[in-house]
Amino acid sequence: MTAQGTSESTIHKGHWPTPNGETAVVAREWPDADAARAALKSHEGLVSFTAYEGIDHDGAFTYEQWTSEDAIQDLDGAPVFHLYRGQRGEGTPGCLVIVSVEFEGPDERRQRDWIDLVFEAMASEPARPDGGISGYFHVSTDGTRVLNYAEWAGVEAHLAALATPGADGIGTTDVWKKVQTYPGMSGGSVKRYRPILSSTTEAEVAA
Repeated sequence: MTAQGTSESTIHKGHWPTPNGETAVVAREWPDADAARAALKSHEGLVSFTAYEGIDHDGAFTYEQWTSEDAIQDLDGAPVFHLYRGQRGEGTPGCLVIVSVEFEGPDERRQRDWIDLVFEAMASEPARPDGGISGYFHVSTDGTRVLNYAEWAGVEAHLAALATPGADGIGTTDVWKKVQTYPGMSGGSVKRYRPILSSTTEAEVAA
């Protein structure tokens, strides 16, 4: 599809966008896959739009990358994020795990300190969990949320990591306990998805 005044976009099935620090990200939850698909519209400044359906729940999720915050349209109160830290290993993703964390009030330093602590916890593990491919940690512009866009080889790999003896979440070391009990955390969720539809500009695909 092509939007007036924009780069040509291409529709994909099963495309996995690559989070990057050059874009502004809008993350939205939807009641079902049909609602997520219907949210796709052509806009100048939209780099990529990917819709996901819940794997073990009825909800859906969309991940939008925009050229800047000023370019975002139809925000409707959805949170805006920027990538803070990320890492990717080898493997082909088959499951997206969205980890959302909420904090009591805005605090940009707290968002980043918590993410840095997660990376410290990951470094304290003797080995990466089998099937864990990537983790891209985003901070919301209002200072109250963190979103981890995590790619896994499949649902089974993520469930096996959670079920590892001695694991507190994904990890087994004491540093993970500090992550789980970090001061100021007020809520969060972990949800699994698979991509069902993606629209990308030529520039994003080339990247």
